[in-house]
Order: sequence, then structure tokens, then C-alpha cells
Amino acid sequence: MKNNDQRSSVFWFAVGLAIAFYSKKYGLGTFSSPGPGFVPFLSGLAIALLALVVLFQQRHKEGKESLKDLWVQRKWPTTLLVMGVLVSYTIFLKTLGFILTTFLLIAFLYRAMEPLSWRKVLLGAISTALGSYAIFQLWLQAQLPEGIFGF
Repeated sequence: MKNNDQRSSVFWFAVGLAIAFYSKKYGLGTFSSPGPGFVPFLSGLAIALLALVVLFQQRHKEGKESLKDLWVQRKWPTTLLVMGVLVSYTIFLKTLGFILTTFLLIAFLYRAMEPLSWRKVLLGAISTALGSYAIFQLWLQAQLPEGIFGF
């Protein structure tokens, strides 16, 4: 294998095939009446197909990429901070509720990843939190945590 993208493509191709293979034991059903294994089966096939696309793209790519190049010029403090905030999101989701926690997460991400003006941050965070609430709670009728404030 020439580079890490090719190696990871082979890995994800195998994962996709394994998902598709093992999901068949749950029953695929039909298109009009899908079984519990239908969506995982299609997801596994999609993973395998996308991995093949990346593999073939990388086979035609010129130049070699070393492992050292993958670690140079990375913003590790920001990456670790985002990971910590995502963990905090899952911890506080039940306590603070979906809307408030999602608003805080999106506002942080807008501000930390691509420093935007506060007006854009607030508008984006409010619209994302309320839009996702409308989709999941009102349209799909999923049960989202309300939190201590009742929303």
C-alpha cells in the first residue's frame, strides 16, 4: 500500500462488508416491508462502496505521503478542546435539555473552529438548535431530554 488512505480504505471496505454480512441474519425483508437488518445492510454496502471509491482514487494519486506529514501542522489543542466539549455535551444533555445544550455546543463550535462575529454565532446556534428540535421532536416525534428548564 502506498499511503494511509489506501490502508484505511481497505480497512473500511472490510468493515462495510462485515456489517452487510452480519446484518443479513436479522432479516432484510423487502423494499415495501423492510426488516431490522435492512438499514444496516445498506449502510454496510455504502461504507464498502465509498471505501472502494477512495481506494481507486488513491491508486491514481501521484506523490507519497509519509506518516510524519499526517501529524504536522495540526491544531491539537483545538481538537482536544472540541472532544472535551462533545463529552460535556453528552454529560449535560439530560440535565440542561436538548435545546440549551445544543445551542451551547453549536455556539462554541462556531466560535472555536471558525471565529465568527457574535451575531452570526448566536443566529446560527439558535437556528440550529431550534431547527433540529423541530425536526426531531415535532416532526419525527422523538423523545428529547427537556432538562431542568422544561425545554
